[in-house]
Amino acid sequence: MNQILEDLFVTYATQSHKALREALDGLSRETLMATMVDLLTLYLNDPNSSTAREFITLRVAGYQPVEGKLGYNGYRMLAPKVQQFCEVKPVNVYHRENGQVSRKLNGGGNFSDYTPERLQQDLAQASLQMLVSGFVDGRLVYVLEFPFQCLERRLRELLAARFSEKERQPNEYLRSAAFSFQHYAACFPEEGRLVYRAADLDAFRDAMTRNFFHFLSQLPVTE
Repeated sequence: MNQILEDLFVTYATQSHKALREALDGLSRETLMATMVDLLTLYLNDPNSSTAREFITLRVAGYQPVEGKLGYNGYRMLAPKVQQFCEVKPVNVYHRENGQVSRKLNGGGNFSDYTPERLQQDLAQASLQMLVSGFVDGRLVYVLEFPFQCLERRLRELLAARFSEKERQPNEYLRSAAFSFQHYAACFPEEGRLVYRAADLDAFRDAMTRNFFHFLSQLPVTE
């Protein structure tokens, strides 16, 4: 984070809006532009918050964000008073100073603290959609959309392995229910759609597994 951005953060948090406006007025156009780029880079690559990546994924796919932390991430109107909800799973990877990628995108995502009860709730939600997206160094590379039911088999297998035949106890969860493109690939292209794919996809080849890159490359573009 550059010094100007650090100072603006502190001014915003500790002083009046008037003081913040005065600080901004004192910056040149070029400095403001550079500071905004730094801010976007910082926000989009924040490993502790996926808010910006979720928002971008929703907007690109034509959904509106749902306010609040609980429930689903977004919705769109299918008809007057008829909402379709979606769950967003954005993944960001980055290049280290040595040029190596932190990990490779495999078209996957993760459900945290999952339970059999939540699975039944999700399956009961009519037309619930998944939006799976991948970012490299904060740059959007792809957005895929498919019905939640495409992950049912994977989630049931993980839940069965975690809870076996025993009854789930209070505050007992499957901490991480991870999936990759292989668990929903069969739904494409009939049920799933390619929402977005970077025009310069080949530039991100090193940040994806070989099989997923091939899968993504071969998907037909849909309107």
